[in-house]
Amino acid sequence: MPAMAAVPLIDVRPFAAREIDPQVHLLSTPQDYYGPAVGNVSIIEQSDGYVLVDSGLSAGNGRTIVNYVKARSAKPVKAVVITHWHNDHPQGVSAIRQAWPKVRIIATAATKAGMLGPEVDELVGLEPGPQYVEKVQKLNAEQQATLDKLIADPATTPDRRERARKAKLDFAAFAATYSDTYIVPPAETFDKELLIDDPVAPVKVMFLGRANTAGDAVVWLPRQKIVMSGDIVVWPTPFGFFSYPGEWVQTLGKLKALGYSILIPGHGEPQTDTVYIDQLSGSIEDIRAQVGPLAKAGMPLDEVGRKVDFSRYAAVFGKTERMKTLFKTYWTDPMTENAWKEAKGMPIVQGEGEVTVAKQSDKKR
Repeated sequence: MPAMAAVPLIDVRPFAAREIDPQVHLLSTPQDYYGPAVGNVSIIEQSDGYVLVDSGLSAGNGRTIVNYVKARSAKPVKAVVITHWHNDHPQGVSAIRQAWPKVRIIATAATKAGMLGPEVDELVGLEPGPQYVEKVQKLNAEQQATLDKLIADPATTPDRRERARKAKLDFAAFAATYSDTYIVPPAETFDKELLIDDPVAPVKVMFLGRANTAGDAVVWLPRQKIVMSGDIVVWPTPFGFFSYPGEWVQTLGKLKALGYSILIPGHGEPQTDTVYIDQLSGSIEDIRAQVGPLAKAGMPLDEVGRKVDFSRYAAVFGKTERMKTLFKTYWTDPMTENAWKEAKGMPIVQGEGEVTVAKQSDKKR
């Protein structure tokens, strides 16, 4: 993975900052962060300003991004590309637009539709409101109570107890950043490709096909050979709800064909080879190969779930006991349903039934 390099000495919590390339910085949550999941934020410097890829989970995250950019340069943020609608990627935009009112907000039309869907409106609206903050505070209180029980349980191991204590702080810090959070719909959408040109770091924003969502955008820097994949790639355990298995494999193939030197995923560590996306693609193919024939034969979904065996890839994505649980919960269970629907020709509806506040990063607890 790319080495850490010198960055401005400012507080960027919950992120850690690193230089990936002289033109590209990354804000990502560190390994010892145990709060709600927050997507990676890439910061691309061009001659006349910055292009951001995603913006975090809250207005507080957005303010942190603003402070980081301003500590680096007087150049404005000129564009924010939203890779997909999951709430931990677009919800810092309000603070970024407040700092730079002329900023372009860019996404696919499908991502814009997802951002405006009812599955998001439960916790955030098109303008700030106390009802959304109250809901997040209630969820935080529930999370704190759950963690308190885990800490008090004599059966909890010391290392897990310490992680739970850290999680209490991280969840409380998140709740404190949520005021003034609201959805800023993209004003600019594209179908296949959009160029933000620059003599040093041109940015191609592309839609390579449906994968993790209906509108996944990919950001490609052809001169630096760096690609930002959004949640098409999530490391170390992928996230599969409401996805398109067959098309996802094809999209991964197109991503690989770019010939990147560095891939920055939607969450997790940058990748400098294709090993992980090959494993991801292989796991999807394994799920489709097992589930598809059973679905076409008329087997009910619950029976299919009991019959299939995904242990081959559990060794890749489920290396610890906790990750094994999340491999099933976040990956094989939803992807089995997706593959079952795909085989039967049934529609996959984005966000149907999902609780969107902060795909909680209990993967580390």
